[in-house]
Order: sequence, then C-alpha cells, then structure tokens
Amino acid sequence: MLDKLRDSSRSFGSYLIFGVIILVFVIYFGPGGQSCGDIGAGSQLSWAAKVDGEEISLRDFRLEYDNLYRQYQAQMGDRFDPQLAQQMGIRTSAIDRLVTRKLLIREAKRMGIATTDEEVAEAIREQPAFQKNGHFDFETYRAALRNWQGITPARFEAQVREDLLVGKVVNQLRLSAKVTDDEIESTYMRENDRASIAFVRVLPREMEKEVEVTDEAVAALLASEDGKKRVADEYEAQEWKYKTPKRVRAQHILIKVEEDAPEAEVKAAEEKILAAKKEIDEGADFGEVARRVSEDVATKESGGDLGLFGPGSMVKPFEDAAMALEVGQVSDPVRSRFGFHLIKVNEIQPPSEKKLEEVQDELAREILAKDGSRDAARARAQAILREAEGRSLLEIHPIPEEPSEEPSPVVSGKTDAFPVSSDFVPRLGVASDLVRAVAGMDAPGLVGQVFEVGDAFVVAEVLTREKPDLSKLGETERGEIRERLLQRKRNEAIQAFVDRLKEDAKVETNEALVSAGF
Repeated sequence: MLDKLRDSSRSFGSYLIFGVIILVFVIYFGPGGQSCGDIGAGSQLSWAAKVDGEEISLRDFRLEYDNLYRQYQAQMGDRFDPQLAQQMGIRTSAIDRLVTRKLLIREAKRMGIATTDEEVAEAIREQPAFQKNGHFDFETYRAALRNWQGITPARFEAQVREDLLVGKVVNQLRLSAKVTDDEIESTYMRENDRASIAFVRVLPREMEKEVEVTDEAVAALLASEDGKKRVADEYEAQEWKYKTPKRVRAQHILIKVEEDAPEAEVKAAEEKILAAKKEIDEGADFGEVARRVSEDVATKESGGDLGLFGPGSMVKPFEDAAMALEVGQVSDPVRSRFGFHLIKVNEIQPPSEKKLEEVQDELAREILAKDGSRDAARARAQAILREAEGRSLLEIHPIPEEPSEEPSPVVSGKTDAFPVSSDFVPRLGVASDLVRAVAGMDAPGLVGQVFEVGDAFVVAEVLTREKPDLSKLGETERGEIRERLLQRKRNEAIQAFVDRLKEDAKVETNEALVSAGF
C-alpha cells in the first residue's frame, strides 16, 4: 500500500469512490475534542458496545464522540459544552454510529463487496492534510501519521478501507431509490394546496386572575374521589417543588491534569494539590489559597466559590466527596476528569419534603383556577366567533402595531400561505383539526368553530385559498421535486436497512459509559 502511495504521489485526478467522501482523517487528526467524562475509571468501562459479542473499543468511542462533539460545537459555538452534550445524548449517538458502521462493514463482506488497494490509496491521496501545494506528498503523509499518538499507516489504511466498504453498501442502497412521475405530481398537488389565515388566540393562563376559587369549591373537590386523584397526580407532577434534595455551598481548588496525562504530569499536579492542602491544614485561608494557586479560571478570583449545588450538578467523584463533608471540613485531594480538587463545604441544606396533606388545599386551588380559566377562555373564544360572523376577524381584533408590554388573554395574528396537507400551522404549531377544516374550504371566510390548539382556544378566518394546477408544473420544478423525493427515499432505504441489521444482531451497550457524569 505504501508503495502505491509513493509511486503515484506526483499528480492525480480528483474523484470520489462511489460518491463517498472519506472523513476518517477528520476523526483521527482533527483538533482535540472534549473529554467525555471519567472514562476508564474501572473495568466496567473497558468497552463501549458489543455486536454479537464483538467489542467496540473505548478508544474508538472516544474518537467518534470527539468528532461528534466538534461538529455540534462548530454549529452552536460556546453554548455547546459537555453538560449540554450529555443532555443531548451525544454519547448514545456516538455508540449508535459505531454500531451501525460495524454492521455495515460486516454486511459488505457478507455480500462479497471488496475494496482495492488503489481505491484506498486514491482516497488517502485526496485528503488535503496529506498534500503539499495541492498534490499528495508521501513524506507529509508519513509525518502526519507519525505525529498522531502512535497510529500506524496500516491501522489508518485499514480504517479507510472499511469506510470505503461502508460507502459502497450505502451507495447501493441509494441507487435502489426510485421516484415515479405520479409521486412527483402527487407531491406537487399536496405542496401547492395552500391557505393563509388570520387567527385570534385566547389564552387560559392569562385569565386565571379573573377566576375566583372559593373555599367551598376546594373542599368539594377534595371530598370527591376524582378530585383526590387529580390532586395526588398534580402533587406527583410537581414533586420537584415539594421535595428538595440535600444541597451544599462549597469552594474548591483545582490543579488541572488530563485523564490520560503521563505519570510525571500526574505526580506534579498531585504534589501541587497536596502542598495547598498542607497550607490550609496549617491555618491558611482556603479562599486566599484558591486565589493564588487554583487553575479554575471561572472561580479562582472568588476564592473558588461554587455557590449552592445539589445532586447531578458536578462530576460524580467531586459530588460524592462534597456531599460527604461536614460544614468547615476540607476534603483530601479528589481526582476527576478535570484534575485534582480540594473541596471545602461552608453550608449544608438538608433535604426537605412537604407531604401531600400539607399542600393539598394549595394544589386543589390551582386545579380549580386552571379549570375555571379554561372554561372562561373557551367562552371568550365562542363569543369572538359569534361576533366575527359576517365581519373580518382582524377588524374586530386587529394586530397591534407594537407588542404590548402587558400580557393579554387575547392575541391576534396571521400567517403566510402554508400547505394544508400538513398538520402544522405557522405561529400556532400542530393544529390538525384546524388544518382539516381549512383544507375543506374552497374560498376565504370564517372557519365556523373554535379549536383547541396547544394551550389556547383559537378562532380562525381563511384569508387566501390556493388550489394547485398541474398544468403549471414545469420541468425545472419537476426536477427539484424529484431530487427531494429521491433524497428522502434514499435516507429511508438506508435507515430501514440498518434497522433490519440491528434487529438481526445482538447489540449490547455499556450503560455505565452512557450514564457517566459529564
């Protein structure tokens, strides 16, 4: 393989094997990604997933995770951080991609699909990172591999070969997608059956203050079995409000060191944190030491103050140590994925809980206020509908030129034209019943009923109604629709194929890895 690269490194035409763009170099050689938690802390994290017993390594998971992390960070900027990545399930996505890749490689081999050395060589030659002055340079290639954490040319080329196999399977699936003229014309008819509407929304939540709830009504609700159940269900839904876990107010000192740092760096960081601990044990103020030696830029100037936090706010080793301390106590050094910490707890707020019996009157009053506001909002919307008969809806409730600073229970608006084949209405959201009613109208006019859409009651008037004319479907638009339908069918074919492979395989995911602290 190296001979093929060396011999053909002078000049090459640019082409893509079966339309596949090889991204493996981005994964292996891209800028450093984010650590994905305290990975490797224990034998339970020695693998990420298994496909029919064949392991997907922790190293491959890290590379895939880092690649995904960089993609999201490029789109979202500084808003994207490890905590958000955890909330979005990036770890699960990374594992799913690796499982899918392994299944497709295995299926390619079963189908007898192969990749030649020349195809692998050409894919590598096309990578800009291996080029000098726009052409592949063998020495640049070797230097890049040599500088990357010991990866060998053989390993890298094997990865490219497998990526090409995946690309060939995917390309076959893409080629299987077909679009007929009938499908194009049906899509054109659906997309061009359109309407625009004016609407008035009546919001129950803005009418709660108009509802009077009496003590007698509260007592009556709590006396009925249905009422008791509703109150109990509401208590469960608002459990977060009535059950507060233990929280602590703490400071910390951080000496940074990477999880996989050489032993000498780890030892140097440990010595620094132990020296800080010695100072504090001998009477130095924790905050002053933090300001002087801590490497946590966000908290250093405030003496390491972390404020008040509870379970789930910190990485697990840090949280476990903090929650075990007494007020005024300083921890021994704690190792997390960020480095070594010293933690001092300054306040403990014990867990608290309000029983259902303590808050049932409050909850019953909330339920009755919501019921009353819904009834009042529905009645207001019905009155608006009657008032609008034979008149323009926006004449009765015009759209304000400037938004009001005070919230109002009645809000007017209008939409641009939208397809009535969808359940979605711009500015209102999913509104299936409303869309069906609008689709059934052949001309502008008041829609003769009140609709419940999301958290509001809606009165609507059709402003424009556009019916499709197939004779206006030109070749350019026909081609655009064909391409969109093809892309959708290709994606569906690939997804269905992968789903079948997963159904036929035994896939295990290391849940300890997925649920580890961010």
